[in-house]
Amino acid sequence: MAKTLRRSNLSEDAYAVVRDMLLQGDAYGPGDKINVDELCAQLGISRTPLWAAIYRLEAERILEVVPRRGVYLVSYDPERVLDIYMSREALEGMAARLAATNVTDLQLSLLQQSIDQQRAALANGDNDGYYTSALEFHEVILRATQNRTLERLLRSVFSQIRIMRSQRDSIPTHLPRSCNDHEKILKALRKRDPDLAEREARNHIKDLAAVIRADVKRDAGAKPKQIVASRRRRVSS
Repeated sequence: MAKTLRRSNLSEDAYAVVRDMLLQGDAYGPGDKINVDELCAQLGISRTPLWAAIYRLEAERILEVVPRRGVYLVSYDPERVLDIYMSREALEGMAARLAATNVTDLQLSLLQQSIDQQRAALANGDNDGYYTSALEFHEVILRATQNRTLERLLRSVFSQIRIMRSQRDSIPTHLPRSCNDHEKILKALRKRDPDLAEREARNHIKDLAAVIRADVKRDAGAKPKQIVASRRRRVSS
């Protein structure tokens, strides 16, 4: 249940609380309609700050506002997922390029720490722990870009990926390979090589997209029960 908001900046608070609620994936499922009046009552606020939050979440492609119909949690079909990964490839490639020239020694240390945590999570079969550490890896690179516009765009992509993950009860199968990709990206950043960093980052996202395409192709030729089983597979970050 949503917590009542009490601080003065209600629009910002509403955005943070509703976003967190949606990313957790417990309150709403793919394509569910959001009851705005009910949510206002739960948060203890008027419609004005809540609608300000909704429009921000719509810009991030987490919510969809349909005129005369209502507000819905976006449902990510395979085609939409691939579109997002195509955009992510370009954005993360540029992020790695910028990070290669701006990354600090402390950030390099944090990236190595993240990879160590990823390896430990894999050894323990902790997929959720791996995902959390992998996402932090990408966010450290994002902070190292020192580019606020790029950071805003990629944070929107990361939010959508969190929603995708919460919408699918699935088991990651690509984790060790993804962790190896992270090692390659870190190596390029240590060399302060923008071309290599961008290439490794793009290859990483291309690799993830290829797994999604393979699943889509397999689902297209599968029977309904086989599709359900196939959708339990998941690529990592």
